[in-house]
Amino acid sequence: MKYSNDSNNNDKKYKSKKKKTKHKSGLRRFFRILFIMILVIFFAGSGAALGLVTGIVKSTPPISANKITPEGFATIIYDDSGNEITRLSGAEANRIWVDIEDIPDKLEYAFIAIEDERFYTHSGIDLRAIMRAAVVNLQTRSISEGGSTITQQLIKYNVLTFDQTWVRKIQEQYLALTLEKDLSDKYGKEEAKNTILESYLNTINLANGAYGVQSAAEIYFGKNVGDLTVAESAVIAATANSPTLFDPLDNPEANTERASRILDKMYEQNYITADEYATAQKENVYENIKQIDLENQENATFNSYFVDAVIEDVLADFQEAGYSEDQAYNSIYRGGLTIYTTQDSNMQKITEEAMLNEELFPSEEFALLLDYRLSVTHADGEVEHMYNPVYTNPKENWGISLFKTEDEANAYIEAFKDEKLVDGDDIIAENKTLVPQPQASMVIMDYRTGEVKSLVGGRGEKKGNRTLNRATDTTRSPGSTFKPLAAYAPALDTAGYTPATVIDDVPFTIKEAYPKPYTPNNWYAHSGRTDWYWGLSTVRLGITQSMNILAVKTVYDIGIPTAFDYLENFGFTTLVDADKGYSLPLGGLTNGVTNLELTASYGTIANSGVYTEPILYTKVVDQNGNIILQNVPETHTVIKDTTAFLLTDMMVDVINHGTGSRADFDERSMPIAGKTGTAQNSKDLWLVAYTPYYVAGVWTGFDREMTIDDNSYHLELWQSVMEDIHIDKELPYKEFDQPPGITQAFVCTESGKLATELCQQDPRGSRARWEYFVAGAAPSEYCEVHVDAQICEDSDLFAREGYCPEESIKTRIYIKRPEDMRLNYDELDEKTLSRIVDVQYEFPSSLEGEYCNVHGPGMETEEEDSEFDLLDLLNGDDDDDTIFTPGNDDDDTNENNANDNPVDDNNNNDSLDDFFDLPSN
Repeated sequence: MKYSNDSNNNDKKYKSKKKKTKHKSGLRRFFRILFIMILVIFFAGSGAALGLVTGIVKSTPPISANKITPEGFATIIYDDSGNEITRLSGAEANRIWVDIEDIPDKLEYAFIAIEDERFYTHSGIDLRAIMRAAVVNLQTRSISEGGSTITQQLIKYNVLTFDQTWVRKIQEQYLALTLEKDLSDKYGKEEAKNTILESYLNTINLANGAYGVQSAAEIYFGKNVGDLTVAESAVIAATANSPTLFDPLDNPEANTERASRILDKMYEQNYITADEYATAQKENVYENIKQIDLENQENATFNSYFVDAVIEDVLADFQEAGYSEDQAYNSIYRGGLTIYTTQDSNMQKITEEAMLNEELFPSEEFALLLDYRLSVTHADGEVEHMYNPVYTNPKENWGISLFKTEDEANAYIEAFKDEKLVDGDDIIAENKTLVPQPQASMVIMDYRTGEVKSLVGGRGEKKGNRTLNRATDTTRSPGSTFKPLAAYAPALDTAGYTPATVIDDVPFTIKEAYPKPYTPNNWYAHSGRTDWYWGLSTVRLGITQSMNILAVKTVYDIGIPTAFDYLENFGFTTLVDADKGYSLPLGGLTNGVTNLELTASYGTIANSGVYTEPILYTKVVDQNGNIILQNVPETHTVIKDTTAFLLTDMMVDVINHGTGSRADFDERSMPIAGKTGTAQNSKDLWLVAYTPYYVAGVWTGFDREMTIDDNSYHLELWQSVMEDIHIDKELPYKEFDQPPGITQAFVCTESGKLATELCQQDPRGSRARWEYFVAGAAPSEYCEVHVDAQICEDSDLFAREGYCPEESIKTRIYIKRPEDMRLNYDELDEKTLSRIVDVQYEFPSSLEGEYCNVHGPGMETEEEDSEFDLLDLLNGDDDDDTIFTPGNDDDDTNENNANDNPVDDNNNNDSLDDFFDLPSN
């Protein structure tokens, strides 16, 4: 039985073994099938993957050296001495290119150590970094890590996008390999790496608007990139990984940690020595960063009015050269241009400081102009835009748009909102702007070159870029500044006028004027004065005292077309045909003129009659040093140099003792010539004047035209700025140049002819003076306007020889107007005659033929003698001893020498003998 039992056991073992063998055979079969399936799937997947990658590569944009150069560079603007004024940059364009040889090695190594430690050995992609990134991505189930090399980052910045996708990643790696191979084939491995690193360091975003290492060095440390320390280099390199997270201004702690890690890596990779490492670890760079940041915040300002004007000019010139408006704008704000301007920074600073100096503006006129805008959404969804109204009647502006204080303006705004807003209104936006009034502008030019040296287009703090520029954009009536340009320049140049030409300042009407007769009035003709007309006056006096009637009569004589043509030649571009009227020399224009063009026109006179177009920049250069805009001013001759000299000499009188006397320098002697201008109702005040060095124009007025009561402060503003400039530049005294062909003659200012003794005995004082003339134009005849007569003071009639006591006989000097200027007493009423100043000095018609009725043999003789004929006497046909001889006058009958509308309204005809004295020949 024992056997049987053994046999059963062996059978069980056999069966068990058989089952195991069968199980193993099944597993082999399963794995074999699985392996085959994997192979099939692998090859199928590889084919699909290969097809996918091939498709991605084919859709990848081409790569080349110029493709990796960053776009968007800051434009630098320089003054006339090569000093940087400012930089212009659009979005992601605050970038200044710096060549690789000018970037310090330690800064390069800082980036390489933290961003791509195998940069110099890989071929565009780093397989070790890719494997490391793959592990991280599998763990995080994302593609946040890319193992990107510097080459890949550069491509991501300048060729592809920042999208976190497999497609972009594959394209990036492919382009990196392609770029490095192409550059290496072309330049060699070392130069290829330098080219890539150079573009990278000029491309990257380093926070706070800094793109590229040069901008970062300036923004954070106020220095050139070449002057950075090792520690500073680490701070900048730390920012590259995440400009927001590692911002050294906003997140210094995070930046410190990463910068320290960079220093560790630089030391580990033998980029710095132990001593450099220790020094860098001890350096407290963040104190410097904070100081510079605070300083930048405190001094942050908008571009100056000068820079604004330069931008506008360059934009216009680009478009004239064929650029579109967008192309011109992008060239300036992203093109990395260099713009060389004509600005003298010291002169600009002096002018800007004056415009901020409240003491140079009248406190009694001060106001704040409010521009308030409110946008709301009503309960029904309707959007409404509201603003404070503007009234055409200036008086109604007070309390609505003009206020004495900001508190008053704020109170108005609250009242405005209380009135306009209702329950359910939602304020979308509101904007409040307060601008000091009256406003002002000033332009200073070197009239020989046309270069504008200083330009300020507004008073007070500038609150924006490319805002209203009152020096270049605002057009206003030039007032009397047009008299020398429209009337006297063409009259002297072509019509035979001289400074001694006499014009009668008496009531005058141009009947043929269109659309109705035109009667000009003088600025001094108003109810508070009696001297509405000054009578016989020279061109010199007409300019010095800004006499309206003389200017209008001159244009009437030379013709409006001539006057208009000269103005256009003087460079004015805002004139229209409707301006061709007899008020033209008084500034009666449709559109007005700009300060820049008016200043340039006076620069023409200063420049011996040659107009030179005003320019604000000389050239624009691209990043490669190519000149793409060359700004050469256009020039042409407007008036003869002799005409220019005569105008200059007459306008010296305006400053010395005429309407612009308050503009004369106080602390130093310097010849100044110029002309004041006051628009109707004193809404605009001007002074344009020049020295032997510069011409400057000042305008002042309310932005919303209103009368200015203080009409002389602009003269002191001009004086303050220009005298400071001449002192600052240590400019020596210099006379205006006198051209050949100028001579002098001693003339009578009542006749314009050679003076006689009688001219010097005028009861108002001598009317004789030395005057300048163009050679050949000086008078050769003697004055016949001055006459004398012997009068018996007892009767105030002609003396009777042999009867009137000798002590009662006096010789009196009178004037007799030339035949073509004789007053028509029948048409002039007594009141008008009383307002003509020199009528009281004219030989009275009531005296003609009247002998003394106090002394004589009797009535019979007196009646016989009363038949005396004045004309016979003047013609030498009368034997009476009453004597008339030629005489002289001087235009010293000046009432006020302050400005076009002097504050002093008192009539004062005292002699001003010293006004026009010139050295004798």
